[in-house]
Amino acid sequence: MVISKYLDSIEGTDKEAALLKGMVELTKQEVILQLMDKPGVGVIFKALAVLGNSESIADFRQTEHYMYIKDWGITVFDLETGAVSIYPGPKHLKRVGIVAAIAGAGLLLWKLRKKRKIKHIG
Repeated sequence: MVISKYLDSIEGTDKEAALLKGMVELTKQEVILQLMDKPGVGVIFKALAVLGNSESIADFRQTEHYMYIKDWGITVFDLETGAVSIYPGPKHLKRVGIVAAIAGAGLLLWKLRKKRKIKHIG
């Protein structure tokens, strides 16, 4: 499920408070703290920390951090401990598919061009 839809589904329920608490617990882990400084993934983990420190999901939506994670996918295993899986969402996978198709077409054209040059030499 996409994070934005997940947050919509739990907003105002008991699960909201559990998620916020779980994000605090998750972002206390040393491994996660180290990932916050890494390029690319750091913004996602910082956003999760901001989510955990927010008063509510509605408050979190008002931050710039929401924009960084709203299109990512989420699977929740245990809200109390912050056991969640964050992964690229459909929007990201579509981009990867487009990039792969362009790269594949470029590689095919390069190989065809290379074959032509060999035939002309011999």
